[in-house]
Amino acid sequence: MAAVLGAVLLLLGLGGAGLIIALVVAGVGAFVAYWTSDAVALRISHARPADPDQYPRLHNVVEGLCIAAGLPKPRVYVIDDPAPNAFATGRNPRHAAIAVTTGLLDKMNRIELEGVLAHELSHIKNYDVLPSTLAVTLVGLPAVVVPPVFTPLMHMAVDGRREAAADANGVSLTRYPPGLIAALEKLEADKTVVHFDSRAIAHLWIERPPLDERIKVLKEL
Repeated sequence: MAAVLGAVLLLLGLGGAGLIIALVVAGVGAFVAYWTSDAVALRISHARPADPDQYPRLHNVVEGLCIAAGLPKPRVYVIDDPAPNAFATGRNPRHAAIAVTTGLLDKMNRIELEGVLAHELSHIKNYDVLPSTLAVTLVGLPAVVVPPVFTPLMHMAVDGRREAAADANGVSLTRYPPGLIAALEKLEADKTVVHFDSRAIAHLWIERPPLDERIKVLKEL
């Protein structure tokens, strides 16, 4: 981001001063992103806190997995949307959140839901959430405004290998690969799309292709 801004300022004739300005802006942007990106991601997705009385199964599964993983319980959110999907966001395990759609809760049985949540908790435990959450404001939002410039940067910022690692770590946590396999198969077969999706948070969702390759790898475990 700083390099792009610096190039623009150089073209405007600001030379070295332009690069310094770009670095300062990038530094301020990184500081703001560190503290606010998770809130931005939750706001964009229209997530709301999941009431424990309304969603006891969701909270129960999250709590059980957190005990098994040795993690503090993240904040739990629900997104009113029929499309099944989920994501994790935050700075670190003590400042993290998991959001799931109502569609996911409706279409997944307990074992499948456990597989999805174990995948997302693995992102939190492995600190994957930090770069992916920072990418929301540092790259994702600019990509909405200037797609040709920032969309390639988004692909660079988000490492697809983290999804495969989270799949493997998730089934290691549940000790039941068929749960996540069945969940991913349902996600692959479901053609509904999240209403409040955005280029800025598209990289956060668990339903990221190629799902068939991820399923194949899990079946070989």
